[in-house]
Amino acid sequence: IKENLMTFHDEIQLKKYVELKGIIYLSTPFSLEAAIRLNKIGIKAFKIGSGECNNIPLLEKIIKFKKPIILSTGMNDLFSIRKSVRVLEKGKVSYAILHCKSEYPTNNKELNLDFINKLKQKFPNAVVGYSDHSNGIIPSISAMAKGASIIEKHFTDTKERSGPDIVCSMDAKELIFLK
Repeated sequence: IKENLMTFHDEIQLKKYVELKGIIYLSTPFSLEAAIRLNKIGIKAFKIGSGECNNIPLLEKIIKFKKPIILSTGMNDLFSIRKSVRVLEKGKVSYAILHCKSEYPTNNKELNLDFINKLKQKFPNAVVGYSDHSNGIIPSISAMAKGASIIEKHFTDTKERSGPDIVCSMDAKELIFLK
């Protein structure tokens, strides 16, 4: 974990670099403290990871910042997603829901991209997208064909790195093809 740890100072530097490139910087808080710190450095929106999809205290805190929220839904069913969406709608914030499979890498036979349309039907006020943990970028392209408005895909500068998500991350060549 220490090998892959990014300090808060590192995060501030990364945010500055990303914004210099004209890109909106997003980060995923896993605690109330992290959400407060991210808000203080001025992020424009929050990404909630699948593991925190039903962390209602975290959602309620982030809603108070009045910034858009992108909610990943891996490991959740429609019932549990609905509970979180009710909180988001009560807080009157813009939000998106990302269909997600939390397996790294996700087997292409398990993608269930038709669930994108189910989310669009069940949550008509949401922007719906796809968080892709598969190998390659074809599933992301397929998700767009299914109606996903947002694609989240992990990125690495080189596939030679070690780390739990490198296997399902895209590199610069794939990013150019995807955009």
